[in-house]
Amino acid sequence: MSQLVNLGSSPLIGKIQRYGMILTVVGALGLGAVYAVGGGLQRMMGDYVLGFWYFAGISVTMIFFSALQYLTRAGWSSSIRRIAENFAGMVPFMLLGFVPVIINTFSHSSIYEWTHESALTDPILIHKAGYLNTQFFLVRLALYALLWFGMYRVIVGNSIKQDSMPGDHAPTEKNWKLAAPMVLIYALTISFCSFDLLMSLEPHWFSTMFGVYTFAGHFVAAISVITLMTVALYRAGHLKGFIREEHFHDLGKLMFAFSVFWTYIAFSQYFIIWYANLPEETIYFTARTTHGWQYMGIALVIMHFVVPFMVLLRQDVKRKTNILVAAAIIILISHYIDLAWIILPAVGHVSGYEGIMFGWQELTGWIFFAGLFMMLAARSYKKNSALAVNDPVLAESKEYLV
Repeated sequence: MSQLVNLGSSPLIGKIQRYGMILTVVGALGLGAVYAVGGGLQRMMGDYVLGFWYFAGISVTMIFFSALQYLTRAGWSSSIRRIAENFAGMVPFMLLGFVPVIINTFSHSSIYEWTHESALTDPILIHKAGYLNTQFFLVRLALYALLWFGMYRVIVGNSIKQDSMPGDHAPTEKNWKLAAPMVLIYALTISFCSFDLLMSLEPHWFSTMFGVYTFAGHFVAAISVITLMTVALYRAGHLKGFIREEHFHDLGKLMFAFSVFWTYIAFSQYFIIWYANLPEETIYFTARTTHGWQYMGIALVIMHFVVPFMVLLRQDVKRKTNILVAAAIIILISHYIDLAWIILPAVGHVSGYEGIMFGWQELTGWIFFAGLFMMLAARSYKKNSALAVNDPVLAESKEYLV
């Protein structure tokens, strides 16, 4: 049996846990301050959804990344796949994260317009009431949480089980078989949950490209988190012999590729809506190109596309950890701006806020869930090996050369 790589007592994991606790406390106090003096329940819930979906989407996408490696039977990624799996620690608690959102839909100060009494006389919302109603909304969120928990138990559970079965590859073989339906479940749930949590904030608007748009953002953000942790482990001297320059090169290629993919989807969605010029579609971008929100849109173009494209274009820079870290941080910041640009104008409209609604309040939800995300990742690293030690294709990753 190969030796498990337990980093639970390492300074790196201790630092992640310690900072996670601090951020959780600061974020919780901040959300309370938003409710009390910084804008009321609606603004607090907008900030909550922003922080929750940022890290919930990344956590679920970590399982998708692992399932994708099993689906393709990739050898190169077997030494870093557990990094993604350990960052999926938020997934088993997803239903708890949905609870405040569900409770808010029953409130008179709900951020979802389709829950208001005015929806009963709105012809568009009456037409959509079969889907946009509180009871069905609750059922769907519970279903997403249940399916994601099932994905976690199957993909991550079998991966961890393989650690204690050196002569038997049955857990890995199960994941090879089940990876395809897991990827399909992820594609459907991440799309529909984006429709429910984000697109339904503006129920008069719709886009058939919204699901893949949000997926692209979550995936490149997840790759960025994996890159940051891989570099941190490498610099701390962990996983020696298993992390090579070629792994940094491939992670850099994935960040580059999916930054471009996100841009392609974002531009396609904008161009189709602009060209059709239909009022029920253009209202979305009209709200986001006025009252100061246009500066966020400009920042997205620069930070989510231009900078990563220019920084990661050359082949040699993808092997330089300092540049990869900088690119990953820029992408993670731009992912926050992206979700803020989607969520906050809609919440501001519902709450009657005129002008751009962005201040210290909008960082509180992100800080809170950043802390939870880090603490749950540290918890996973304390429980599980940092390396899939008995993976049948681990040798391919150890000897990987581009």
